[in-house]
Amino acid sequence: MMLNFNAFEEALNSIKQHKRRNILTGFGVAWGIFILVTILSAGEGFQEGIMQFFKGFAQNSIWLYGGQSSKVAIGKTEGKYILFHQADIELLKKRFKEIEKISPEINYRGNSIVSFQDKFGNYSIKGVNQDYFSIKTINVKKGRLFDKFDNEEKRKVAIIGSKVKSVIFNDEKAIGKFINIAGTWFKVIGLLKTGTILNQSEQSLIYIPYNAMKETYNQGEEFNIVGLTLNQNTDPLKFQKKVKTFLSNRLGFDKSDRKALSIFNYKEQMKGFGQFFTGVKVFLWLVGMALLLSGIVSISNIMLVVVKERTKEIGIRKAVGAEPNSILFMVLSESIIITFISGIIGLISGFAFISVINVLIKFFMDESDFFINSLNMNMPIAIGSLVLVIISGVIAGFVPAKRAADIKPISALNYNSD
Repeated sequence: MMLNFNAFEEALNSIKQHKRRNILTGFGVAWGIFILVTILSAGEGFQEGIMQFFKGFAQNSIWLYGGQSSKVAIGKTEGKYILFHQADIELLKKRFKEIEKISPEINYRGNSIVSFQDKFGNYSIKGVNQDYFSIKTINVKKGRLFDKFDNEEKRKVAIIGSKVKSVIFNDEKAIGKFINIAGTWFKVIGLLKTGTILNQSEQSLIYIPYNAMKETYNQGEEFNIVGLTLNQNTDPLKFQKKVKTFLSNRLGFDKSDRKALSIFNYKEQMKGFGQFFTGVKVFLWLVGMALLLSGIVSISNIMLVVVKERTKEIGIRKAVGAEPNSILFMVLSESIIITFISGIIGLISGFAFISVINVLIKFFMDESDFFINSLNMNMPIAIGSLVLVIISGVIAGFVPAKRAADIKPISALNYNSD
């Protein structure tokens, strides 16, 4: 232990004697760790943002998006628009017992002028039924969601987002008040709850019952979006294939035509994103390690210079009985200390930079429009970086240390550094 302590003490003294050289050498390692920590944290933040976005969907949800056919089906022409009708939804519920909830989503043409007294704004209007809020996991913080009677009786009721409320009502109570939507009065019955990024994007929307939209605005007989949830025992991928075959026969398009009908399968999407982000993490680690490699090479070169400068000293040590392992450890200690201190500086700088970026994101960015709500600096990244730094120090110092340990005492004593 005394040998180890003395070796570290000597290494520190040697580092102090050549401060400028060691600072410049250590900068490469510090920079590599700084970049590694930053890009890994950005990757973690982006992944967390994506996952937060998809938390707005039920885990057993599937969404059907009608498009335009690009292949010629039997008896049909290319370029047909694939649109759903209420009869299709009723038939899907009867045909597929796996379906628990199902709802159309109708977007009112363009933004609509919405007003209350002398305040107004332009907002998107969606027509949905009571099942929609289970498929998209949307809740209200005040009031209530639609029930089946709101839709069946075509009630003129509305659920508004918090951004709509802040503009139209300011600090006034919104629940129970009537707002004018494109010339028709609707009673506000609910105020949307914020939460996931998807919920945040809903805060500028207004929901009205599907049947009310169809009757009031003569819109909704045809629509191109259907959301549904499946019971827990259903394989979503098998269901996806069955429903596409069924709809291709009913609506007249080739079932292999991806442009005719797009299907968003929550579980399959999550599996794909998981694989994607695993690949991204591996790539980012490789990029960071490549940057760190330049710092390791610099430290290795400097340690070779150190060994050359201390050749006679090493020869004297060996002549008086110093073991090769003690010489090896002496040089490795200096390499590890330089690398470790540089790595800690890079790590702290990375933490500080990430903290500043997080403050700027919260201050300037609207979380509903930005997937990265923060750069996530977690313990695995910090610990992994420190382990990498220590390994780097050993790698950087091993070749110079081995060369020093193999020096012959007589050759070293006769060595002339000039």
